[in-house]
Amino acid sequence: MLAPICKGTFQMDNPPDKDNPSFTQPNTPRTVLFPDSAVSGKLSYNLPIKIDSRFNGEVKASDLLVLGPNAKVDAHISARQLQLEGKLTGNVQVIGCFEIMPGGYFKGEARAGELKVHPGAVFEGKGEILGAG
Repeated sequence: MLAPICKGTFQMDNPPDKDNPSFTQPNTPRTVLFPDSAVSGKLSYNLPIKIDSRFNGEVKASDLLVLGPNAKVDAHISARQLQLEGKLTGNVQVIGCFEIMPGGYFKGEARAGELKVHPGAVFEGKGEILGAG
């Protein structure tokens, strides 16, 4: 088994528009929950997505999951890769890289192949690095 690696830059500087929809660009997260919305429940995705709202529940993402700067999430998350720009409280299981960006805040328990906590980010809780099996 190969060691997990954080690959690429996961930035959403320009939101998608009708002439340049993110779902037509490989590995670009498509925003599915926008700021000023609040959702509770279970979400499951097979493509890169971005949540930039309040969410409470469970998320299963078999690809990249980005929690944007407006995200306030209380959830159990299972993802291939996770990039946190907002606030997340809960339990996280990430096969690859769990990356907490500057301004990102995590409180809870995390199991990940790799963990990156950038300067200006907060990790409060318990972490287990799975590494190569």
